[in-house]
Amino acid sequence: MMISPATRPTLWFVGVTTAQSSIMRVFPEWAQHLGLGDVAMRGIDMVPHDRPDRYRDVVAFLRTDPLTRGALVTTHKLDLFAAARDLFDEIDPHASLMQETSCLSRRGNRLICHAKDPIFSGLALDG
Repeated sequence: MMISPATRPTLWFVGVTTAQSSIMRVFPEWAQHLGLGDVAMRGIDMVPHDRPDRYRDVVAFLRTDPLTRGALVTTHKLDLFAAARDLFDEIDPHASLMQETSCLSRRGNRLICHAKDPIFSGLALDG
C-alpha cells in the first residue's frame, strides 16, 4: 500500500470507498466553520477485513507522518484496533472496552485511539 505523505495538516478517512463519502464534501465547510485553517481530508481505501499487516502499515504511517492530525475510521474499526493495538500510545476507556477505534488523534508525537460511537449512541438514547 502506498500512502503519500501529507503536504499540509491532514485528517485521514480510513474506509472502503472514501472518495464517494459525503464527508469529503462536508469536511471543508466544517473546517472553515471551526476555524481549522488550511487543513485537508484524504481517504485511505481498504477492503473489508483487510490483512493485519495492511492495518499496521496505515497506523504506522499515521503515527509518523508529521502533518497528520488524526483519522476517522469507519468500516475497519474492529480489525484496525485488533491488528494495531500495540501501536497506539494511548487508548481511551471506550476503545478499550469496545475493542475498536472510530477516531485517532495526534497529540504531539503521541497517537491516541478513541471510540466515539458509544458516546454518541448514549447521547442519542438520552435525547
